[in-house]
Amino acid sequence: MMSPVMLVLSDISHMRYGKPSHYLKRKGLSLWIDLDNLAAANDASWLFAINRFNLLSFKEKDYGPNFHAKRYVMPLAQYIRELAAEVIPETKIANVRLLTFPRILGAVFNPLSVYVATDQSGQIFMTVYEVSNTFGEKHTYVAHDHVVDDAEETTGETTGETTGARPVHVTEKRFYVSPFFPVEGEYRLSFRHEKNRMQVMVAYSIKNKPALLAVLRGALTPLTGLSIVKHVISSWQLPMRPFVSIHVEALKLWWKRVRYFSRPVPPQQPWSKTELKKNKPR
Repeated sequence: MMSPVMLVLSDISHMRYGKPSHYLKRKGLSLWIDLDNLAAANDASWLFAINRFNLLSFKEKDYGPNFHAKRYVMPLAQYIRELAAEVIPETKIANVRLLTFPRILGAVFNPLSVYVATDQSGQIFMTVYEVSNTFGEKHTYVAHDHVVDDAEETTGETTGETTGARPVHVTEKRFYVSPFFPVEGEYRLSFRHEKNRMQVMVAYSIKNKPALLAVLRGALTPLTGLSIVKHVISSWQLPMRPFVSIHVEALKLWWKRVRYFSRPVPPQQPWSKTELKKNKPR
């Protein structure tokens, strides 16, 4: 049985296509957390806490309907089940996990968090991509995986680990993320988890031409006091590092005279659905 919370040690890369091109790569440290078992996750280490301050922590108020709310609205596991009830009625979720950056000394910025909902057999049937920008706004892309053919994809009994065909979720871009890209074009999003490895991919195109490819490739490792200290130091995970890194790269793009796009009014609907396509096994 999988631990209620684990660390994900990752390499994160971004490739901007076109002229001028731009590339960055850095180390990442994420949480893979069971939203149905937060009490047990809270006991994983004395250096990790749920909904309170610690060296590493996780707070539900940072996500979904709780974000910018004046009060705590609902548990995130309930939030995902309510989303599922709208998107795929009469489908029962057995477990909800979340891949996200932790708070480090109380500070966090999450450009992308991924919720994964599985059924009783452990098969992923809904993936939710929650996107944040540096202007304090969020938008969520909801992907329904249930049509994946059992003959083409095999699934771990209780772990949510998938092999075989890799579902790709396709959606129109609806949300302003970077001032160096317009709110147009198409995203191809995918999440893959096999044994102790996982990958998240965001491929962005404009008028069928590649514009950006962002990939997180991570390895799962137990969350303990020792592993927290070791990996926070070894990967230089300073508080708000993603936020600072984004602005440093933005300065580099500005220096390269990349075109700037003004921020439009965000969409009124907090979430939108994606379409499902399927890559062949590789």
